[in-house]
Amino acid sequence: MERVTGPTVEQIVDVVVRLLALERGQEEAEVRAELEEGGWELPIDSLRIVEILTRLEEELGVEIPADVDSARAMRSVRAFAEIVRDAVVTGDRSA
Repeated sequence: MERVTGPTVEQIVDVVVRLLALERGQEEAEVRAELEEGGWELPIDSLRIVEILTRLEEELGVEIPADVDSARAMRSVRAFAEIVRDAVVTGDRSA
């Protein structure tokens, strides 16, 4: 059985933090500190979440399923990273 590897949840969190920092014109450390203080909730509106999701899908070569679990996860950086990791591991890669 072939084992699928990919980024860890922490690596995905790092990418999300970087994308948030770019989106907001802030330093990554500043965004990370804000997220840690706020319980890792995504501090952006749903349109920006979709933009970051699209960039993340492109960067990691994965397609995130549009389902209830994914929608709930998009409010938390860590839960979102877990959904992305699951998509990578199960091989739901975009073509």
